[in-house]
Amino acid sequence: MAEQPQVKILDKALRVLSLFTREQPEWGVTSVAREVAMSKSTVHRILRVLEQHGFLTQNPDTRRFRLGLAGIELGHRAQEGLELRRIALPVMEQVSALSGETVLLQVVSPEGDRVVCIERVQQRRGLRLILDVGSTAPLYAGCSSKVLLAHLASDEIDHVLHGPLQPLTSHTTVDPTTIRAQLVEIRRTGVAVSFEETDEGVAGVSVAIRDARNVVVAGLTISGPITRVNAATIGHYTDLAREGARRIAAELGHQPSKSVPRAPMEALTAVP
Repeated sequence: MAEQPQVKILDKALRVLSLFTREQPEWGVTSVAREVAMSKSTVHRILRVLEQHGFLTQNPDTRRFRLGLAGIELGHRAQEGLELRRIALPVMEQVSALSGETVLLQVVSPEGDRVVCIERVQQRRGLRLILDVGSTAPLYAGCSSKVLLAHLASDEIDHVLHGPLQPLTSHTTVDPTTIRAQLVEIRRTGVAVSFEETDEGVAGVSVAIRDARNVVVAGLTISGPITRVNAATIGHYTDLAREGARRIAAELGHQPSKSVPRAPMEALTAVP
């Protein structure tokens, strides 16, 4: 199958962008064209588009380009994601061992309309979920998504809820008014619970993780079959998820209110 024109131009733009390294941070049109074997006119158009979107900036004196704030911000996000995973993984392993279930770490996608799983720990008896590392899901369905959606800006929430809300299972809530009411409660408690909203027979609990700025940067989720994660046991899973999220947040520099109740993980027994 022939490559789409849009894909070709995207490939060219990424090839150009990849030239800007620590060793050679500045490039001119001619040198870029020579390096990537493209015409100067094509390179000039690509550089201008990247400049318009903030990925590059041009020195008015030398006319050479270097990375702009958007490029730097992407790098910072990638670094933050790696640091978040490094900090969260040992805590996730402990939570998974105590719960016996799958534990997920998720963030909002760069586009702001989906949730992305960036880490997962699974016990032998844990449920194999569709949401694997790197996979995404809608922001309006399930506890993993709603715990993050609840803490977005109001206009971002509006954007998500004004879009088509397709049910993923027979239990998926797609009424925007109902979802907004759920988000109010999630913001109040910092916890989201869902039963079979994204997968039949699967339930879970998610807790928001805050950083040193008191900003919600991720969610920690315990998920498993409703035969184990249900109304009778959800309180215990919530305690485990809360303590796990608290520990990760503390490593990120978050200082919680003294009024926030704590349930030390060492005091929590494994779920039978």
